[in-house]
Formats: sequence, C-alpha cells, structure tokens
Amino acid sequence: MGFAELRPAGFYGIAIISLASLVIQIVLSLFMGMDDGLGDIGHADHSSGLSIFSIRGVTAFFLGFGWTGVICTKAGMGLPLTLVLAVVVGGVLMLAIFLLMLCFLRMQSSGTLNYDNAVGQTGTVYVTIPPGRKSGGQVETMIQGRLVTAEALQTGDDALAPGTKVRVIEKIGSSTLIVEALN
Repeated sequence: MGFAELRPAGFYGIAIISLASLVIQIVLSLFMGMDDGLGDIGHADHSSGLSIFSIRGVTAFFLGFGWTGVICTKAGMGLPLTLVLAVVVGGVLMLAIFLLMLCFLRMQSSGTLNYDNAVGQTGTVYVTIPPGRKSGGQVETMIQGRLVTAEALQTGDDALAPGTKVRVIEKIGSSTLIVEALN
C-alpha cells in the first residue's frame, strides 16, 4: 500500500473521529448540560467562557478538514491543494460554530431579579405598611415580568392598608422598596 492510498484513509480517520466526538458532545450537552467553556483558550468574552478555540470549534475544524480531505483525494487532487482546501473549510466551520455560539449566548438572560427595576412601577400593598419608615409592610409589584412580594416602607403619616395602590419611588438595601400612595 503506497502513500497515495494512505491519504484517504488518514482523512477518513480524522473525519470519523471528529464526527464521533461531535456526536458525543451533542449528547452530553443535551442530557448532561456540558459547558462549552471546557478547555477553551483565547477567550473572546471572559464572562461567558466563549472562545473560537473551544472544544466544539476545534472538533468542527477537524470535521471539515477530514471530510474535505476525503473528497479532494477521491477527486484526484494533489496533496498541497487538498491540505489548503481542507484547512480553509475547517477554519470556516470553526468560525461558524464560534459565531453560532456567540448568537446563542446573546439570546440568554441571567434570570437574576434586579429590584432597581421596580422603581417607577405601581403595585398593591400586601401587608399593612406602617407610617414613618417603620418596617413590617409588604407590597406586590411587577419586576422584570414577575409578580414579586417585597418588603416596603413609606414616609407618609398614615398606615397604608392592604389593597392600597402605590408607586415605588426608591429601593434601599438589596430588596426593600420605598413606596408612596397613589391619589
């Protein structure tokens, strides 16, 4: 068996191993929540761990490289041209995976409730809010599309009874809201 017969076998090996690796990655991602950040180098976005040289990106490169090599050698192309085309196709696939993952990350939201977003919202007193910034009251209001019950204070001279409509005017601490009655 000469060198010419070994070339397609080598490209087949790279392609099949890369395909198997990609299938394993997909299965792990779907069923076990494998993070794409494993083994990344050259991070583009430090908060997400996303990198062009991620495990998926490198796997995509070798997948494109291997199958392009198989196709080119079967078509009778020389080794230098085959290698150039295989590297180009592999690089394009690696870049495509990186851009696709970047798009997916942009669609994510953290889901963390930020009580600063309550300022300006209206709500309803849930538990009587005593006068003079005394604690013990609660208000229900919408924050980021969620109905939230939060500790509430008010500066008025009269207690605010349950069912009273209020507006959030300030947030203090991590989740305590200052409210005023709506007229």
